[in-house]
Amino acid sequence: MTDKELLARIRNCDREAFDTVYGKYHRDLYFYALKLIKDRDDASDIIQDTFVKLWMNSGSIPPEVNLKSYLSVMVRNRVLNYIRDNRARLLNNYRIIRQRGLWEDNPGPDRLDDMVWTKELEDAIGQLPPQQRKVAELRKEGLSNAEIAKRMNLSVNTINVHYRLMLNSLRNKCGHLVSLVILYVLW
Repeated sequence: MTDKELLARIRNCDREAFDTVYGKYHRDLYFYALKLIKDRDDASDIIQDTFVKLWMNSGSIPPEVNLKSYLSVMVRNRVLNYIRDNRARLLNNYRIIRQRGLWEDNPGPDRLDDMVWTKELEDAIGQLPPQQRKVAELRKEGLSNAEIAKRMNLSVNTINVHYRLMLNSLRNKCGHLVSLVILYVLW
């Protein structure tokens, strides 16, 4: 059965078609989420939530949609929501890992990739105009745009503009980096 046929059946509340889609895409979506957030339990929760949302909202999904792409976008959006909602915990974990030297002391393949990404991101930040660079540095310290505005003696709107320009600049300079890495470090 094609994805279009499966989606049409899911839209009609066909549990067997849903189970088929789940079996077909669960594993790939799980590893996609795991790659982005590096936490097995949270990745599993994100995938479960994604499939629940697929089932609950199946009637509103356009019939011509590419199911695999649709599910991937759903997972990406749930990961971004997860990062947003757990920002403080994620930043704290990131700082602990860096402070304890676990990041550099155990350079397995994933950690080497992370080290390269972090280095490349730091280099790109170093090339930003001074105001944008300062905003990036203060965001990495965990300050909000309002706190940065106060510290830099600028308006919040000015800081928002610098922040957007900084993110666009970093995305352009680090195009092959996952935008999530930038958002994870600077969100």
